[in-house]
Amino acid sequence: MFLSVKGVYLSREGSLVFALAVIATGVALGMVKGRFILDRVAGKIILHIGGKPSRACLGGLFSARNWMLIAVMIIFGRTLSLLPIEAGIKTGLYVMVGSGLAYSSRLLWRAWKNSPTEVP
Repeated sequence: MFLSVKGVYLSREGSLVFALAVIATGVALGMVKGRFILDRVAGKIILHIGGKPSRACLGGLFSARNWMLIAVMIIFGRTLSLLPIEAGIKTGLYVMVGSGLAYSSRLLWRAWKNSPTEVP
């Protein structure tokens, strides 16, 4: 969500019509990316977490491959913020990635909501 907010914040530098078009395109592409790419990753994470004991450490929450993916995404985001790219392009990329992640997180929230509660 914060990536999308950052993208919308960057869009203030351009015209309103252009900014709205870029944001709408970013949201649409992000949801497509979320549906066809990130949903599969979220499904694997749900299965991985479901197979863990209830007192597992935070580091074991994700697989090593997921931690590498997270690191690559952080490095990509930091690099993107430092590059001298037009604000409209950064807006589109931030909104696309942020909305895709937010859209796919619905699967994790649903799995958490439907998980059995433990009795102490």
